[in-house]
Parts: sequence; structure tokens; C-alpha cells
Amino acid sequence: MNKCAFVVPLHPKHYDYGYYIFTELLNTDVDLYFVFTDHNDKELFLSKIHNHVNFLVLSDFANIEIVQKTNSFVSIKKLFALLSLYEKYDYISCIDSEIKFINKPLNYYDIMSQIVKNKVICCGKLHNCDFEINIVRDSLTVLTNPIHHEQLREISQDFRAYTWWCNLPVYDCKIANEFLKWINFSNNLEIFCWNIFDDMTYNFFCVLFHNYELKFIDNCYHSLEFANTDLVQYTNENLTKLYWVNNRAYSQNQDYYHNNNFLIVFHLDRF
Repeated sequence: MNKCAFVVPLHPKHYDYGYYIFTELLNTDVDLYFVFTDHNDKELFLSKIHNHVNFLVLSDFANIEIVQKTNSFVSIKKLFALLSLYEKYDYISCIDSEIKFINKPLNYYDIMSQIVKNKVICCGKLHNCDFEINIVRDSLTVLTNPIHHEQLREISQDFRAYTWWCNLPVYDCKIANEFLKWINFSNNLEIFCWNIFDDMTYNFFCVLFHNYELKFIDNCYHSLEFANTDLVQYTNENLTKLYWVNNRAYSQNQDYYHNNNFLIVFHLDRF
């Protein structure tokens, strides 16, 4: 077993992405886990692959009907995986499946370790009327104790700090249990909603309790999720080392991302 892992929630429409990711990560220093909704989904995926596959099945942990009502399968799958695995690893990166790898590092562990040690979280700043303010607010307040809400509102500048997709998400397993208790994960499944983005909740937990620095990106009014390549390059060169990039920015200057040790392109299904 390696000391770091990737976790990928998976459903049948994206199985081809899963097969690709599995192949790319063979014989590396990172373990890979797929999270399936139920055993039927798992068996369908495994029927087309003949190697050993690490997996978790959400229905072994939660009532799927409850999860369906929350419309929050992806975040719940990622947090379920974190709960199941944090004692086994130093770092866990929970990512979506619609990705491709553009560089193959010798050591994924070093990359995850560096992200955690940097303790920098970049973000854009939403306009007051942007819908995504609801995402920030719900990500920070629905699962957490109200005693923290005012401080979270101040840190996030009235819930306008939008950190989603800005850098490769990595959980530090040393503080994972503290985080899961902070959001009362196992007992809060019924109040999850689509607006709760697990990585954003974790970002502000780290800022609030573990001295992470929140850095606003100049002229970024959303996040790096849909940013053009100039903004991604500026952030990488001036604020913190980035390890992934959206597909649109990547297509605008592929050489830059290959030459500057970016690891992953995300949102292959968006552009």
C-alpha cells in the first residue's frame, strides 16, 4: 500500500473515464479507489476489467434513498471515502472522473505533500448577485455549528470567496477526523444538498483552524474553474503552484501546462 491515494466517485455513464484513470495510475506511488453507488454499479464496472481494483460502495454505508433526496451523491461519496480511508494514508485527493493526466510525475506523494505544506487556498470573489454565493454559504454553514458561522462569513467576505476547482484538492489525513467531526458527517447525511461542495467546506475548515492562507486572485470573479489561460498562469506564477487546469485554459496554451508540471486537466466534458 502506498501513502497517498486518489478517490474517484464513479457512475456508469463515466466508466470509460474510470478505465482510463485506472490504466494511467498503474505502477505508480499512489493508490486509486473508485466509489460506486451500489454493488450493481460495481459489478458492471468490474466485468470489463481483469486487474485488481480498489473500491468502496456507498450503499454499504448509507441509505441510497436518503442520498438521492439530497442530490449530493458526489460530495457524500468523497466524504464517505475520506472517512473509510484516512487512517491508512497521509494524503487523499478526491477528484471527479472527467479528467486526463498530462504529466506523469515520479512521485504523486510529493505533489500532495507540497499542496498541504503550502497551506495556500486561492479563490475568486463573487459579485453580490451571483448564484454561487448560495454554494459558498451552504458549504460553510449547513453542516457546521452556528457558533462558527459569523467567523466563516467574515473570512469568506460575506460568502463571496469562491475556492471551487482552484487547485488539486488534497485532504491532509492528520486532520481528516477532526474535519469529519466538525461537520458531523455520519449524522448529517439527511441535511446535505447539492450546494454543499466538500472541498470548499474543507478549505474553510483549514483557514479557520489550521492557519491556511486564503488568497484572492486579482480580476477573478468566479474561480479558476472556467478561467482563461492568462488567469491560470498568473495564479500559478504569483500566488501558489497549481497542479490542475480546466480544459478550456489548457486548450489555449497546452505547452505551458506541459512545461510547468501541471498534472491534470479537468472538465473534459465541459469544453
